[in-house]
Amino acid sequence: MTAAPWAAVLIVATLPYRFLQALFLDQLIEVGARASAYGNLLGATANMIVASIVLALWGRAVYARACRLALSTGATPGRETWRVPIAAFVSYVLASSVGLLIGYLGIFTCIGAALAMIFAGLAVGTMELNERVSLRGPFRLIARYARVLPLLGLAFVFFCAIFVALANLAAAIALGVWAAGSIGDFDAPRWQQLFTANNRRYLLLLITGAIAIVEPFWIAAHVVFVRKAGAEERGDDLRAWFTELRRAS
Repeated sequence: MTAAPWAAVLIVATLPYRFLQALFLDQLIEVGARASAYGNLLGATANMIVASIVLALWGRAVYARACRLALSTGATPGRETWRVPIAAFVSYVLASSVGLLIGYLGIFTCIGAALAMIFAGLAVGTMELNERVSLRGPFRLIARYARVLPLLGLAFVFFCAIFVALANLAAAIALGVWAAGSIGDFDAPRWQQLFTANNRRYLLLLITGAIAIVEPFWIAAHVVFVRKAGAEERGDDLRAWFTELRRAS
């Protein structure tokens, strides 16, 4: 119900951010210990990354709203999906900024990466529950819906899913290069050398593509998680059950 066209909106909005991240890492690896001598280059790329974050967060917000509307109505969301509440989006930008900070600080530790993934998932899952802009409101909601064991399970599932997507994407590209070898005037040997694990840029793009593939499922899972947790707290599941019984009778 949300794949067309809302998953495409999400992917288009987040790809500039993902590709700029890959570009920044490639530049950083390229210059190595001489990074201080390339401050202007690295700074310009970092500035573009910061500018692209807002577009990426807006794409996530639209897709999360599409998932929520699909769960509520049982039908494919329409134009109302674009109308993301301003207060909810501003609160989401605030919470996501903290999540990004946690992610960058803990990027070299498994625990830090897991915490950042859980925090970011709850931030997008609780986004539309923010009815007004508040400095503490988004974090209160995140703390309210934090269920450590289920969320750790989700983080582990999607961590594994990235590797599955990575392997499938690499296999699809290898198959495409092999098939293209039958086309005349196509430098297949050269392309086969480019699409190997020895090519750093190819690996970075593979990781970017794998994250883009998994991200729609990750957002949808956290929207469902928050909705189910809220239904348990408010008794919505019981009311929905009685409604279904009335309809059946």
